[in-house]
Amino acid sequence: MADELIEATTILETAGIADSRREATRIWASLSGLELGQVWLGQDEPATEPLCGRFRQAVERRASGEPLAYVVGIAGFRTLDLIVDRRVLIPRPETEGLVERVLDWGVSRRTPDWGVAVDIGTGSGCVALSLAVEGRFARVVATDSSPSALDVAALNLAAVSPGTPVELREGNGLDAVSNVRASVIVSNPPYVTAAEYAGLDRGVRDHEPRDALVSGHDGMEHIAGLVAASSELLECGGLLAIEIDCTRVDRALDLACAAGWKNARVEDDLFARPRYLLATKEP
Repeated sequence: MADELIEATTILETAGIADSRREATRIWASLSGLELGQVWLGQDEPATEPLCGRFRQAVERRASGEPLAYVVGIAGFRTLDLIVDRRVLIPRPETEGLVERVLDWGVSRRTPDWGVAVDIGTGSGCVALSLAVEGRFARVVATDSSPSALDVAALNLAAVSPGTPVELREGNGLDAVSNVRASVIVSNPPYVTAAEYAGLDRGVRDHEPRDALVSGHDGMEHIAGLVAASSELLECGGLLAIEIDCTRVDRALDLACAAGWKNARVEDDLFARPRYLLATKEP
């Protein structure tokens, strides 16, 4: 095993991968089913040729620029380890903050039942499943326009098995939940332009799904639809929480004002960048 890890570290380092030794170890751990510590401690142990072959292939994928999360097939998100592949975006730390805002809202209600949460554009299911595991919602409805993304979300739902019921629905925007009376509508929608997409890091542009990133000519198409129509589905006092691009805060707030949201505001992410558009429905 040690020789394989040394060679893999060299390959990754030559490809410009930071923390190449740690990444090589993580890839081995994911393929062998071992913990990272077990890999470190067991480097002198022999390894089967089939495992070594799979490991070399995975290392080459990473060296070519494929994101580590796709190579190992798992991404951490808050308390969860989620299955991810090229059908879904890799969950980001910023989106963990979106979940945090919804949970804070729920705690502020001081009730044992937080009602129904709706997650628009669920992808891997990271937001919906985190709310089901950490919150006190009676039900969570998660939608996506991509059937293949919903297939990944279904795998994660089966693996997590939260006590709160989670329903997956296929559909565009709010269309799939027109019959739902929600206490929360939350979304991490696409919010970059085609021009911005072309300038993204190759690891994102060449591997992650374009439809989950690009939103019309101005990057605001999905957000505009959510802001305009969410109030119809929210109960009084309900929360709208949307992750937005930090460069289009004024545009997001203008849309909210035009749609009649009187208390819309934007809060910062963990990197001190304006990231979350929040509004509650008033009577």
